Amino acid sequence: MKRDIVIDADHILYLCTESRDFKSDLEGESLEDDVLQLKQMKQMFKNKIADYVGIAQVESVFHDWKIGKTRVILSDNRNFRYNLFSEYKSKRPTTPTLQKKLKKWAMKKYHFEPNTEADDVVAYYVRKGGIGFTTDKDLFKGVAGIWFNTHFKHQCWVYTTEFTAINFFKCQVLAGDLGDGIPSIAGVGLKTAEKLMAKHGSSWANIVSIFEDKGYTKEYMLTMTRLVCMSQWTPKKGITLWKIPK
Repeated sequence: MKRDIVIDADHILYLCTESRDFKSDLEGESLEDDVLQLKQMKQMFKNKIADYVGIAQVESVFHDWKIGKTRVILSDNRNFRYNLFSEYKSKRPTTPTLQKKLKKWAMKKYHFEPNTEADDVVAYYVRKGGIGFTTDKDLFKGVAGIWFNTHFKHQCWVYTTEFTAINFFKCQVLAGDLGDGIPSIAGVGLKTAEKLMAKHGSSWANIVSIFEDKGYTKEYMLTMTRLVCMSQWTPKKGITLWKIPK
C-alpha cells in the first residue's frame, strides 16, 4: 500500500503570514517591496512543502511505508458551510492583501475542490491511508489516521484511532468551535461535553436528546454537526451532507 503525503496547505498560508521575516501587516511601503515579499513568501510556501515531504520520507524508513503522491490541498474561497450557517468564520480578521495574492498563486499551482474546505479533502485522503500534515487539532484529533502535527511548539507524530476520532467529533458537536464561529450548547466546552455523554450516553439518539433537553431543535443539531463533520466529501460525489446514522 502506498501512503500519499497529504498537506493541509491552508495552514502554510498562515505560517507565511505570521513569519517574522515579513511586515506584520503584510503591506510593504512600496509596490516593489510588496513584490519582493510575495516572492519570498512563495518560496517559503514551497520550502514548507519540501520539509514535510522530507519528514514523511524519513519516517517511512522506520515503518517501511511506500510513499505515493504528494497532495497539497487548499480551501476554496467559499464553501458549503457558509450556506449552512451565516456566522461561520465571520469574526475572523480581514485577510491581508499579500496573503490573498499568495493564495491566488497557490490555487493555480496546487489543488482545491470547489465549494469545499481543505479539511474535508485532507480528511478523506488520510482515512484512505495517507499521511496528514496540519496544525489543526480538528483534523489530527477528529480524523482517524496518521498525522504529523506541524505546530512549531508541538511537532510530533499523532496516530489517531477510530474510537478517539468519533469521540472527539461527538464532543465537538456539543461544544462547537469558537475559532470557526460555531456555537456550542450554552455553557458546554469539550470537557463538559464528555461529561454529558458519560451521563446520558454517546449514541446519536442521546446526543439529539441532549440538544432537545437544552432547548435546541433536532434541525439545529444537524446543522452544528454538518459544520464540524469532516466526512462529507468524496472525489466521486463531492459534498454529501451528514445524516444521523441509522
